[in-house]
Amino acid sequence: MKKLFNLTATILLAFSLISFTACQKSASDQEVIGVLLRNDSDVFLSAYKKGIEDFAKKNDIKVQIYSANNDAAIQIDQLKTLLLNGVKNFVFVAYNSDLTEQITKIISSQGGSAAFSNIIPTVEALKAGGNFFYASSPETDAGKFQAEIIDGYFKKNPGKLQGKNLRVLYFNGEYGHPAQIYRKVGVMEELSRLGYKVSVLGEFGANWDRSSARQYLDLWLEGDNPAFDVVIAQNDEMALGAVDSLLSHNLVDDPSKPTVDANGDGTALVVPVLGIDATEAGMASLQNNQLYGTVLQDASAQAATALELVWECMKNGNAKNYTTQGGLSAAKETTKEEPLTEKSVLAQCFIVPFLPVTK
Repeated sequence: MKKLFNLTATILLAFSLISFTACQKSASDQEVIGVLLRNDSDVFLSAYKKGIEDFAKKNDIKVQIYSANNDAAIQIDQLKTLLLNGVKNFVFVAYNSDLTEQITKIISSQGGSAAFSNIIPTVEALKAGGNFFYASSPETDAGKFQAEIIDGYFKKNPGKLQGKNLRVLYFNGEYGHPAQIYRKVGVMEELSRLGYKVSVLGEFGANWDRSSARQYLDLWLEGDNPAFDVVIAQNDEMALGAVDSLLSHNLVDDPSKPTVDANGDGTALVVPVLGIDATEAGMASLQNNQLYGTVLQDASAQAATALELVWECMKNGNAKNYTTQGGLSAAKETTKEEPLTEKSVLAQCFIVPFLPVTK
């Protein structure tokens, strides 16, 4: 009898150990969401990465984050490696829009999900399945808000402009990037709608970079070039480069007090300079009366929305009719900007709004 008791106890102990081990395995094998970024050095993408990390920590989500260092082949290799390791759900800032179709095709074959921010997925990419999402901000709106800020400035300062003839210096980001294309469309269309006759005296490809923008404007100011009324840049970094150039050439109300708005027009510079993103550096410049206006692109909200949609798919199989913790639900109306041009994918598009920012 004693032997039988010992045998029974041993079996029960072994069973409990097996059960305990299984529980340990389940906890340690918490499902991972892969986050694949085109790079993590860009100011916006650095903020986006932090937004992912903050939302993941708050909600106890396990993520693995990788940068492709602006290389499409590396990004696809990272995706395939994670899939081989059992990861099926992803957040992407893709290398470019064309790559999104290959990405969704690969993930769809494994029954996974993905949400895209910043780089617009094509309509065809979203059509690969209902668990592919666009969680970002419509770039056209950013340009429209810039136009509204410019209009507000010249309404307050009518003596700064001859009629509605607006002479512009314009700084582009990376050519072909959706933000570069649609932000320009937005600002130019809205200025025209507001009645301005726009003359773009100089247009530069500064590739989102502060130092490049400064160099371009330095060359313009030091050459035999006409005067201009406003500087429009597609992000804050380039806008700050323009500010640096204007400051270095003493194109301020009072060179002895470069942060003082001496004439009360809203800026210490001789012309208003506008950016997009409302970065920390941009907001500091705005408070110093140098950058006149910017447009908030909420990197943290985009990151949280994208991660939450994929997390919902991971938990419940889909995010149909979902409303995020931030109160966002799927888009209801088509627009001129992809992928919102296609009614059939609106339920997969979650729009994080831009917001205009002035002092």
